[in-house]
Amino acid sequence: MAIARKPKATAETATRSEREIELLINKGGSVAELHEGKGRGAAKTTNVVLRLPADMLERVDEAVESRALRIPRHTWLLEAVLEKLEREKSS
Repeated sequence: MAIARKPKATAETATRSEREIELLINKGGSVAELHEGKGRGAAKTTNVVLRLPADMLERVDEAVESRALRIPRHTWLLEAVLEKLEREKSS
């Protein structure tokens, strides 16, 4: 079996391809949006300022760092809130 060279593009096909590329680039796209009420994780969120004593934050950071699987502090705090809410609900 003989190995052939890649065929060279003619001026017409190269120009057409460049036009298609330009059209695609200029077409652009839309920004991803969160549709509330649709799919997983679509719950509305609200920002909350949480003030913690420095020593408590250090304890939280120690707990986060001691986990076998690294997670963000934010996730750890959400888990803690959920655990507390579950305990309050079952009381």
